[in-house]
Formats: sequence, C-alpha cells, structure tokens
Amino acid sequence: FMVRALGLLVCLLATSAEAYITAPVQTLGKLCESTYITLVQVEKFNREKGVIIYRKVRDLKGQYPRDRIRHAFDLQNTPQHKGLGDVPVRPDAKDWKHAMDWAEVGKTAVLFSLKYDPYGDFGHTYIDGCWYATMCPQRDWDFWWAIYADPALLTRWHCGKPTELATAVEEILAGKTVVVPSLAGGTRDDLRAGKGRIQGLKVGLQLADFNLDRDRVAIGPPREIPAVIKDLDHADRQVRLEAVAELARHPATKETVTALGQVVSRDSSGTVRMRAADALGKIGPDAKTARPALEAALKDPAMAQRPEVLARIREALDRLK
Repeated sequence: FMVRALGLLVCLLATSAEAYITAPVQTLGKLCESTYITLVQVEKFNREKGVIIYRKVRDLKGQYPRDRIRHAFDLQNTPQHKGLGDVPVRPDAKDWKHAMDWAEVGKTAVLFSLKYDPYGDFGHTYIDGCWYATMCPQRDWDFWWAIYADPALLTRWHCGKPTELATAVEEILAGKTVVVPSLAGGTRDDLRAGKGRIQGLKVGLQLADFNLDRDRVAIGPPREIPAVIKDLDHADRQVRLEAVAELARHPATKETVTALGQVVSRDSSGTVRMRAADALGKIGPDAKTARPALEAALKDPAMAQRPEVLARIREALDRLK
C-alpha cells in the first residue's frame, strides 16, 4: 500500500510540475495562481553580457522578496536544472536577441514567479511581444536564467502591452472576467512588426482551459487618431513609445506621418525618436512629407552624442525617397 501511495504522490507531483514550467499552464487565469506577480521596469541592462536588471514598481500579487531582479539571457552557458522534475532548458536565439534589443531603461515588464517546492523557483515574464520562462537555481529570488520562450503563449495568454497585462491581472485577481489582446493570425515577427492579427480573448480565474471557440471575442476598435497623437506629448516616455507603436499600426495618413515626423525631430528621448523613424521607414515613400523633419533631426545638437539614433534616422530617410 505504501509503495502504491508513494507512486501516486510522485505522479501527482510530476503532473503538477508539468503544469507550470515543463508545459506552461493553459490560460492567463491559471498563470495568476503564481506565488508572486510583479510589475517591474528596466533599471539597467548589458547587451554584451546578456543581462537585464529589473526594479520592482509594485506587487500585483504577494510581496516579492526583492526590489531588484536580474535576468540572464545566455545561448551557451545556461545551466541545466539539477533538482526534481523535467525542466526544459532551450535558449532561444531569436527571442533572446529580441529581449536584449527591447531593453531600455524605464521599459515595463510583468513577472510571474512560483515558489515550486520541491522542484525549485520558476517564472514567466512578459515584455513587449515576448513571453519567456525563467528559473532561479540559487532560490534567492535575485538571479534568474531565461530558459525558453514559447510564441504560442502570445495566443494563449496575452500579446499586448505589459501595462495592459498588469491591469488585466489586477482585474482577474479581483474575480473578474476580462478581455485581453491575443495573437489570432501571423507569427511573433509579424506581431513585433505591427502586422499580426489581434483578437480578444476572455480570461479569468474560472477559465482554466484554453478554448478558442468559447473565449475568442472581437476586440474593440482602435483609438481615434487625435487621442493617440495627444499621447505623443505625454511626460511618461513609455506612454509616448506606446503611442508611436499604435500610430504605426494605423493606415498611413498625412496626419499620422506629420505626427511621427514631429516626434523624430523634437522628442527628448532618443529611443522614442528611433521608434518613430522606424515607423516612417516602414511606410516608405508615402511618408516623404516627413523628410524635412528627419533632416532637421540630424542637425539637432541634442542627438549629437547618440550615433545610433542618427543612424536609424538616416535609414528611415533612405526609405522615404
């Protein structure tokens, strides 16, 4: 009897282990059963070493034990899991590059982490357009290794802005059913280029299984252009970045091209200028009316020490011919 009981316990534990990190849980509602859910911002990053240091902004669930969290992205030296359970370690070159290219001071992410005895401490993190899994071998809640990415989670969990995800999590934890953006067509690359097809997905604590027929809904219409353009003057750089991304998803018009050109020529953030220049470059010759603004930006003394910004503006200019 004891042997059978122990065998049953091992099976139950194995099933539990597979339900979070070996095979991610099916829904965002189930993911919200994590021990901690934390809204963070990038404090520092080192692209050469592949490290992002996040600073806690606020706890969405539980009280995360530290104010700073380090995530390492390494294609060669990520350690294998040494404890119980079958934990996949499969570094993803494309998504690790996306994460390091994405990293800028002040950018927002949402961390889900689970104290997963007896297996260890594991997590899932969402940045713009990417879910990646993590493990913390030292169990100190400080240094985490990114171990794999799963593009399918952009469909099953969420594919919008991290700030939208944080709001959705708070409502889910309050017992509400909410609708989040979900990738309904296209690849992760399409999503990041603003070309993915987005639809709504109902999520909540009571929706434990992934069922598109039941939970897929039409997502609300995009915001009106004037409202988006207004956000381009917001004091928060993240809001301005999101407004640029939103404009890039709209069909190009004289109004949107002019607004993006003004961002390139005058925004206080080099990163915001680069994103706006990229958006104009993707529009191509139809955005040639923005050329004077881009040419003026190249002469702006404020960007003289930002060669990477000037290079991106020049690339955009070449595409507007």
